Amino acid sequence: MDVQTVAIIGGIIVIAVVFFAVRNRQTAGKILQENVGVAPLMLQKSTQMKVVRLQEFTKDNAKTNEQLQKLVAAYKSNQINIRQYNEKLDAMIMRLEVEL
Repeated sequence: MDVQTVAIIGGIIVIAVVFFAVRNRQTAGKILQENVGVAPLMLQKSTQMKVVRLQEFTKDNAKTNEQLQKLVAAYKSNQINIRQYNEKLDAMIMRLEVEL
């Protein structure tokens, strides 16, 4: 093979790599934009487990159960986001000394 053939093949390979890199970056950006409002799955699972455990723990305490229900209602009506919800659940767990 002569130098021109090697240069042409090398150029084609570089162009192909650049093309696929740009396409993958655009696809990843598009996926990220579509998932902006989606809560992280592990955070959702964690908050669900905390709510269930707190409901079990507070079923005999009307005042604390009412506070929990207000917190759940605030989250469901989008008054607070999932991160704030999780932080408030953590605070309630610490205050009540609930074992998870």
